Amino acid sequence: MLDKIDKISYPLSDDNYIKNVFEKKQIVVGHTFTNDMSHIIGWENRYNGSYKKTAAFTIDLDGKIYQHFDPKYYSNFLNIQTIDENVISIALVNEGWLIRDLKEDEYTDFLNNSFDREIPIKKKWRNHTYWAKYSDEQINALIELCEYLSNEYNIKLKTIGHNTRVDGVYDFEGVVFRSNFIKEYTDISPAFDFVEFKNKLELKTKNDER
Repeated sequence: MLDKIDKISYPLSDDNYIKNVFEKKQIVVGHTFTNDMSHIIGWENRYNGSYKKTAAFTIDLDGKIYQHFDPKYYSNFLNIQTIDENVISIALVNEGWLIRDLKEDEYTDFLNNSFDREIPIKKKWRNHTYWAKYSDEQINALIELCEYLSNEYNIKLKTIGHNTRVDGVYDFEGVVFRSNFIKEYTDISPAFDFVEFKNKLELKTKNDER
């Protein structure tokens, strides 16, 4: 797995995360609100280069995994310090919610950039209706990365299996989503196949136990 993780292309400076070590109990997955790796530019330039709401890893649409800082450290991924300390954060490249122009039958992201990938998922959720799809390559890479991090940091390879807010999610040990914590978060979106992800994680767990 280590040879599949690119640690060279998009490293963050020490100012973009907190260089303290804590025990890891959760993997938290969110997305970038971009269609490429341009979110890194935003991370590096906000707050005069000291923006810390970053992720340790990004998985792009081709399933390539990029490490931005050592996951033994942490960032303000959730903006909840006592939780973030125990979290390994992963961001999937994805535009998130989309706006549909009914007259032109076209879609744009929240920055009014044209969306020209495959037809979005339609589902009313958290005040939005249209959602950019995640790629199969991303999901497969995410499962591999979760398995690797589970083995390296002794994090349980299980997941809640949905994206809605959960009371007590702070105490859950395993893989969760940013939207499980606060209802204002829209990642991970309804375009994610939570059932398939949960089933594949459980299969990995069963295989590891043999």
